[in-house]
Amino acid sequence: MKSTVVEIPFNEWSRERLRRGVKRATSRRKRYGDPGDMFRAVGRWGILTEVRRVTLREVRDRWWKAEGCESPEEFEEVWASIHPRRGFVPNQKVWIHFFEPVPTRGVRI
Repeated sequence: MKSTVVEIPFNEWSRERLRRGVKRATSRRKRYGDPGDMFRAVGRWGILTEVRRVTLREVRDRWWKAEGCESPEEFEEVWASIHPRRGFVPNQKVWIHFFEPVPTRGVRI
């Protein structure tokens, strides 16, 4: 599998959860990469493990914890704060990007 380095921007709320190691997914309106692609955030490398098209309702109901939230309601609030004009629209289609940290101790990238 070919690995590409992709850029995925994260706001401060997400960066804090990445630093704590509690965020393992990010939902976006556009697709940022494919499984196997790598990205760098908060001084660490991550690798995309799965990317799929889902509704915001599915993210809220099934993957809120992977998003780094403490509850489904928090996911809804965070999404609405990032997208104030449209807000949280349950049937809106988004891309959820699942990822894992890449152990880089002693590895040159």
